[in-house]
Amino acid sequence: MGKENTFLVTVWIILANICVSFSSTPEQTLFGNSNSTEWLEDYTDIVSKFSLRTAEIPDDDLCYIVPGQPLTIPKCEFNPGYKTFVVIHGWTVTGLFESWVPKLVTALYKREPKANVIVVDWLTRAQQHYLTSAANTKLVGKDVAKFVNWLQKTLDYPWEKIHLLGYSLGAHVAGIAGLLTNHKVSRITGLDPTQHRHPETRGPRGHLYPNGGTFQPGCDLQNTMMMIATTGIRNMDQLVKCSHERSIHLFIDSLVNAAEHQTMAYRCSSKEAFMKGMCLNCRKNRLQQGGGQNLLCDTLFHYQVKVHFFSSEKLAYTEQPMKISLYGTHDEKTDIPYTMPFLNTNSTVSFLLTTDVDVGELLMVKLRWEKDAYFSWSDIWGNKNFHIRKIRVKAGETQSRVIFSAKDGEYAYLIRGKDDVVFVKSKEDNMSRKEKTMHRLKMQGSHFNNKIA
Repeated sequence: MGKENTFLVTVWIILANICVSFSSTPEQTLFGNSNSTEWLEDYTDIVSKFSLRTAEIPDDDLCYIVPGQPLTIPKCEFNPGYKTFVVIHGWTVTGLFESWVPKLVTALYKREPKANVIVVDWLTRAQQHYLTSAANTKLVGKDVAKFVNWLQKTLDYPWEKIHLLGYSLGAHVAGIAGLLTNHKVSRITGLDPTQHRHPETRGPRGHLYPNGGTFQPGCDLQNTMMMIATTGIRNMDQLVKCSHERSIHLFIDSLVNAAEHQTMAYRCSSKEAFMKGMCLNCRKNRLQQGGGQNLLCDTLFHYQVKVHFFSSEKLAYTEQPMKISLYGTHDEKTDIPYTMPFLNTNSTVSFLLTTDVDVGELLMVKLRWEKDAYFSWSDIWGNKNFHIRKIRVKAGETQSRVIFSAKDGEYAYLIRGKDDVVFVKSKEDNMSRKEKTMHRLKMQGSHFNNKIA
């Protein structure tokens, strides 16, 4: 039942992305082919509402600023000397504001006490079938653009003080509004927008991929289905929301913990390189505060793992399930799943391993090769195995590099469906560079001696 529901939710969202693609709707075709901007001053068709919320009461709409009614500006105590944040929610099932809205309002005021925080209410259009709500983002974007233009024109308000923030479908509303305004706003922040993007959206584009950009910590399928089994099918939407909404909470965290505990990010050329563990280098300003372009920020602990596989036979496998366990001075994390994309004789595999547990300084690593099926011909003809001499691990947070050697003997023998192979911190790893050189000369002799021999 869980797998079928997951599939339906996924297909549902994908279909919405296809049907509401904005790639064929430039500014001229959104609202007619005319280059006229007269429609920006027609406020009669605005459905969205604009509430100026306060730091004291962040969870209630006590005063609305109404486009075309200038007296509502001072009535709501809008301060023209302050920055303005326009918060735009996304799709809703209940027709109510979600709990993150007042939290974001509070965080914005904490970060910027002298500010105007305006919450856009488009709940009537957002509480429709997803496809309908997604299509409505164009109309809501038009509303927001009219509101921003009217506010700026009425007060001669500086464009550089306007910041649009949208979540999910609200991110697309922000992008469309930024496209339609008479002038570029200071900043547009899109928190986990759906997959399509408007090609003409104004403002710089940056990308953050928190925790790899897929399932977030605590939001994997197993944990979500366990929650649904415990609390009922009414929480099925959490399958999507848990990871989806994490973007908001990470953004809030970056606002309230700007000085004390900033989320850090690794600069990387691509997500593929990051997933191989190739971007955990803090030199050359690679480890940065969350923000910017092509950064992968994480709330996890990261390890680049390098393993070289030997075998007396020529073996080749793809998509092989592994379980890795880490043991350290502070804690341990067992059975971390990883699918090895390829597993070939005499090949080196580099991959990224993450955990939400701070294990401390690594002391031991275990590796287990699981069966990829309940029945395998290898069970009849005998299990193949790989020889592993060492595992090299680099910790992203501490930048430490550790070599682990097979615990028993020169090699550990990795056999599919069998027990873990164990690797312990190598004595070689504790040697200085000079000691390693002297040890190698002692064991193998120098090149000079080899030539004489």
